[in-house]
Amino acid sequence: MADKSGIGKVYPPFTWEVERGKIREMVLAIGDANPIYRDREAAVKEGYRDVPVSPTFSTVPTFWSNMGAQLLKDLKINYARVLHGEERYEYYQEIYPGDVLTGISKVVDIATKSGKTGDMDIITQEKTFVNQRNEPVMKATTVIVERK
Repeated sequence: MADKSGIGKVYPPFTWEVERGKIREMVLAIGDANPIYRDREAAVKEGYRDVPVSPTFSTVPTFWSNMGAQLLKDLKINYARVLHGEERYEYYQEIYPGDVLTGISKVVDIATKSGKTGDMDIITQEKTFVNQRNEPVMKATTVIVERK
């Protein structure tokens, strides 16, 4: 089960430059056909200054920074027993190609709950992101479940 001594652990910052191609890859992967994520002209026509990131884009820098794997290792979580519980996103401003994001990840809670198939740990992690001007742009909350 998850090592509860990890509650409150803050990971070192990681930096990611937002690339137009990664925005496109993400929306193709999730099947979002909205042209504002692939076509600058369509985005500008809708009031954006460029192609914005999609709502679930924080998955990309988090994945490439290896933060998810590091969390599982640090908390001694058995990956084979993990379920994805929830994702929440809060955007404070638009994010565009060329923006440089710095993210900080924190373990905010680990709770044990009983379910129909036994006990499980509910691990909540927050990732906050600022841009190259040190302005807050996004917060992502991830909840994973480790079954006993």
